[in-house]
Amino acid sequence: MGPWKFEGLFSINKSENSDFYNWNKVFVRYCDGGAFTGDVEYVDPATNLHFRGARIFEAVMDELLAKGLKNAKNALLAGTSAGGYPTMLYCDHFRSLLPKSKRVKCFADAGHFIHAKNPKQARGFEEVYNALVTLQGSAKALPKACTSKMNPVLCFFPENILQHIKTPIFIAMSAYDSFQVNKTLGHDIFSCIFSRTCTSSQNKTLREFRSEFLTTLPKPHNPLLKGVFIDSFVHHSAIQWRWTIQSGLVVNNVSAPEAFADWYFDQKYWYVIDEKDLPTIPK
Repeated sequence: MGPWKFEGLFSINKSENSDFYNWNKVFVRYCDGGAFTGDVEYVDPATNLHFRGARIFEAVMDELLAKGLKNAKNALLAGTSAGGYPTMLYCDHFRSLLPKSKRVKCFADAGHFIHAKNPKQARGFEEVYNALVTLQGSAKALPKACTSKMNPVLCFFPENILQHIKTPIFIAMSAYDSFQVNKTLGHDIFSCIFSRTCTSSQNKTLREFRSEFLTTLPKPHNPLLKGVFIDSFVHHSAIQWRWTIQSGLVVNNVSAPEAFADWYFDQKYWYVIDEKDLPTIPK
């Protein structure tokens, strides 16, 4: 792996990241292929692959605590895409590691992948998560409040674990997340969006998917505990590449960076849903 450039929420440039530019930041590279949930002793002798993502997360936390994280007044666990789910999964645990910190919150970006009701649409994510449970022994890392009630595979879907999270968490996602649309609705619909050739039938499918996606989100009655920013732009991940004053996605006259900063610093508890019911291609 080459060097990683800190951008977006990680930027040290005040003009780009005025609320968090001077924070101490640690970027944990995604290296386990299992959303930091794997935990098996067996090592494949042919490939030397280790599936121990859950242990990696714990080791990283131990090292950071020893290097000063335990003294933080404000702390944030954030993740995007494949890092979005472990942000939700470990949010309460992260809070428990910092009992003396004044403000500890979490931010899951582009990780709210849903379990579609249509079996054909659900198959893509089901196959991925089933492989993780089978190959990486991920079930034991998942919330027991969920696995005690349903198949561990289903506990990889945020809609089945969010209600158990007690630490304040902010969810940012596109209702038409490009990765999710491609994985769930298929490449034909994914392609027609960008070529602007979707048929009325395909648009109907997109609207139905958006409606189903919105039902899986936390309800708006307590945005202090669960803030939400849902746009309708076709993209995947915002906190690294669309997180400046100039590039931040805007919904209802507020940008995602502004909404999150207000929410994190207890200035205003945003719950933002883009009313556009068909996808828009960002500039």
